[in-house]
Amino acid sequence: MKYFKNLALVYTLFFILFLSSSDAISTFAAEEIQSPIYYVRFSGQGLNVYADYSMSGDPIAVLPDSTYVQILLGPLDSFVKIRVYGTDLEGYTDMRYLKRLDAVVYDYDIYTYEEMNEDILQLQARYPELLHVNVIGQSADGRNLYDLIIGNPSAPKSMLVHAGIHAREYTNPYLVMEQLEQCLDFYDRGYFHEKSYGELFDNIALHIVPMVNPDGIALSQFGESALQSPELIQTVQACYAYDIATKRTKSSYEAYLTRWKANARGIDLNRNFLTGFGINVKASQPSYAGYSGTVPFSEPETLSLATVTLLYHPSVIISYHSMGEVAYWNTVESRYTAINTEFSNYMLSLVPYKRMGSGSASGSYLDWIYSGDTPVCSITFETGNVDCPFTLAQYPKIWLQHSLVIQAAAEYAYTH
Repeated sequence: MKYFKNLALVYTLFFILFLSSSDAISTFAAEEIQSPIYYVRFSGQGLNVYADYSMSGDPIAVLPDSTYVQILLGPLDSFVKIRVYGTDLEGYTDMRYLKRLDAVVYDYDIYTYEEMNEDILQLQARYPELLHVNVIGQSADGRNLYDLIIGNPSAPKSMLVHAGIHAREYTNPYLVMEQLEQCLDFYDRGYFHEKSYGELFDNIALHIVPMVNPDGIALSQFGESALQSPELIQTVQACYAYDIATKRTKSSYEAYLTRWKANARGIDLNRNFLTGFGINVKASQPSYAGYSGTVPFSEPETLSLATVTLLYHPSVIISYHSMGEVAYWNTVESRYTAINTEFSNYMLSLVPYKRMGSGSASGSYLDWIYSGDTPVCSITFETGNVDCPFTLAQYPKIWLQHSLVIQAAAEYAYTH
């Protein structure tokens, strides 16, 4: 499916150029080597282009979605200088609305584990010197758990971004994979707050765990047929029987699985960490949500995420969840409220989500990192404003809100 979608875009471009002249095709082939082609997306009424980098005054052009452009300069923070492809029109615009025509990561309707695997292989092939891929474990159903590292793995500092710890929140793995590709694409020419991406990632090793819970995500997307293990399928069926009996759900089995949060063993991974473990649990045995397990770190997924955290001691951590367009930044028991106040203020100045109050520890990843011996700044973004799993309509707003989060967090880690 991915191959044919990309091929359709390329054929469309070549067809347009062929109608203009055969010479244009040769020109395109030569220019593509020098400068990739991007297209406008998510712009609604169109993307404004301005005469100078202040992007003030009246626009000199308004580009509809699917317009092809080349980037001549930048990105510098969120703006780029562009030329509309096949014309002499040049100007400045917002880079968040541009996507590379031959992008690897692009299928955001239902982003699957298999697509993520394919994307990781293609990104590693395209950026062999910049992207380092570590398999940090396997799920109960045999899926790889990844730690993707941009830049210098031995950098003096590190930061961590992770997504997809809850199964039905599977838009977020697509988001962080697209963030990853954007950082790789602009590694040699992008700047944030006057610091080049190369300088940032030479000094801050960026670790991305893109899909913490691949079994649960497959289950939420495709039902029990997505699982290979008969034992795990029986576990999921037992969870449904328990949740029906205890009135935790009234849904049909198929609808129930779409709302699944846990891993394939019925453990809520964000209740399986040490600090506050077993406090305020919502289920007494495996369930679609709310069951912490019998002991902390019992699951390969939580153990893998904890291992990355303990090995690299990230000074900044971004956690992606859904829903509500809110942000969690602290706990009552946190040892790092002071430093995290400044960091969360900064991040919320970029992503205007509602700040949530500090809750008590209940076995979440956030509880655990705030109780450790390594000072850490962290924020948990809850993307989207409707129930999970999201429809396609939610993603454009999420991308526009979060496309610069990694660059901003890396720059913060570098300067603090």
